[in-house]
Amino acid sequence: MVRHPYLKIFGLFILLGLSLTGCESEDPSADFILQKSLEAHGGRERWKKIKCIRYRKTTTFYDPTGVIEKKNVQQITHQWRPKKTEMIWENEGKPYRALKDPTGISLYKEGILQKDSLLLAQANTNLKAALYVYWQPFNLLENKAQRNYLGIQKILDSISVHAVQIRYSEEKNADVWTYFFDTQNYRLCAAQVLHYKRISLIVNEAVESETGLFLNHKRKSYFLDTLGKIKYLRAAYSYEIDSFTTD
Repeated sequence: MVRHPYLKIFGLFILLGLSLTGCESEDPSADFILQKSLEAHGGRERWKKIKCIRYRKTTTFYDPTGVIEKKNVQQITHQWRPKKTEMIWENEGKPYRALKDPTGISLYKEGILQKDSLLLAQANTNLKAALYVYWQPFNLLENKAQRNYLGIQKILDSISVHAVQIRYSEEKNADVWTYFFDTQNYRLCAAQVLHYKRISLIVNEAVESETGLFLNHKRKSYFLDTLGKIKYLRAAYSYEIDSFTTD
């Protein structure tokens, strides 16, 4: 039986086509999306050069009718080499200062060191949260996190995004975070958190242009209903950089 050479060539084209189809349909990994986002936010080397950054965070809370409940202003410092986070604010006219460094947690009220374990635990949570929120997407690549790529989705019914889910615990009531990255430039544009059966969507409306890292500048947080639609604006955040230093 004679086998024609063109049959072999035709067969190779079929195999190549199947191979290419398989490659095209393969989803990127969560780490791939995060690495691309890190590059879009200045690159790893630029992030590592930051020694210290100080900024003022203003948070405005709203009730379901849109009326302002309260406004908080915090002066926050993140420092590396050595690592330190400091937060200064006022509550009911009294000054507070919280500090987290390699030696532990310190909390001062009107200049007096506080020793209440519950207050110290809350201060620790607030200081960790401040760094976590501000230092994105760099800190989303932590090894302890479980990351899953959820595919391309739409937020606010119009914005096409890559969705990456991040879990830090397998406990039943642990928070579940989903981060959304622009499909065109991979910039971080929003985050969603499931917290005790309540879902919040935090949208990045503007970024700063001073550091080259495109850090948060203006954000808004919305409570969502069971269908994923906006119920109401819960909070607005403003971040104003006072100073930063680099290596």
